[in-house]
Amino acid sequence: MLFYSIIAIDFILSLIVGALMIRMILYVSYKGRLFDIPDGRKVHKIPVPRLAGVSFMPTLMIVIAFSFGIVYRSHLMSAPEPDGVLLIRLSFMLGSAMLLYVVGILDDLTDLNYKIKFGVQFVASALLVSSGLWLNNFYGLFGIWRIPFYIGMPFTLLLLMLITNAINLIDGIDGLASGLVIITLALLTFVYLREKRFVYSTVSASMLGMVLSFWFFNMFGTPEKKNKLYMGDTGALTLGLVICFLIVSICYCSGRNGAQTLGKYIAIVLSSLLIPILEVPRLFFTRIINGKSPFKADANHIHHLLMRCGLSSRKTLLILLSSDVLIVLLTAAMTRLLSLTWIFVIDIMVYAVMLFIISRNIKLETLPKE
Repeated sequence: MLFYSIIAIDFILSLIVGALMIRMILYVSYKGRLFDIPDGRKVHKIPVPRLAGVSFMPTLMIVIAFSFGIVYRSHLMSAPEPDGVLLIRLSFMLGSAMLLYVVGILDDLTDLNYKIKFGVQFVASALLVSSGLWLNNFYGLFGIWRIPFYIGMPFTLLLLMLITNAINLIDGIDGLASGLVIITLALLTFVYLREKRFVYSTVSASMLGMVLSFWFFNMFGTPEKKNKLYMGDTGALTLGLVICFLIVSICYCSGRNGAQTLGKYIAIVLSSLLIPILEVPRLFFTRIINGKSPFKADANHIHHLLMRCGLSSRKTLLILLSSDVLIVLLTAAMTRLLSLTWIFVIDIMVYAVMLFIISRNIKLETLPKE
């Protein structure tokens, strides 16, 4: 009971600290006129601050430091994970996230070249993998179970970059990227609570509270009241890396019910990111087919396509978040009946059907106003 109480306190503390941090960022942003200026591919029409992501790393560090310090120094709990390996992985995660955090701030302020951003993402991902944290098992996907490090490490590095960029790319309308992340973090918190892993539970619960705090400002704030802001690349890149750390770390849980249980956990958590993950290759190849640079931003993301069907941004958000929850529930149900290979295939088919239905209803008209 004490374990769950401490994690609940971490969640509440991150909500409070996150809100206070965002208030300070709003003040600085409006005072210094640090805005996201609208252009042809953006939905918003009024300049809005986009530095909410600056609050993410400080909030996470404050809550983690408070939680670890109080728990261990006051002997409320005996250290459940005393091995040095965990501390090394946590240190590498925080260092890698801080690297992306700094680059994200520079990009939000100056619009860095995409080559620099990808280069730093590669370095940050490589540092995290070099800590010994990599997918060591495919849990029966395509009949593959244990995998050697020379396959698992590069695969994990690619997965880290994929998820990090997926969250960044889907961040196009109010509440979408953060809403999807909230679903993922809620699932991760549930997994680590079930496994009684204090460190990972603290990180996931703290991130959940922090992003939820931002989500309310992003969704219900208004430029007129000067309480609306976006997470920017700082937030998207930081969230992407920390979420990857939490997902891959599931491989190193105790697995009280065996490897199959861990495989089901990973399948369910990844299903919550199915839409943004599959958007990356779709956009990449669509741009190449259309003779454009695969790294040049456009207005062909799934939320743009839905809005071309005549939907408002709020209805688009509701459809995508609802679809995400249904995909998670479908995946969870299938883990009781099917292998991971069939789950993987069916999830992709669900995404393909979604795109087909959307493409059949696109109207030849401009994006609607918010």
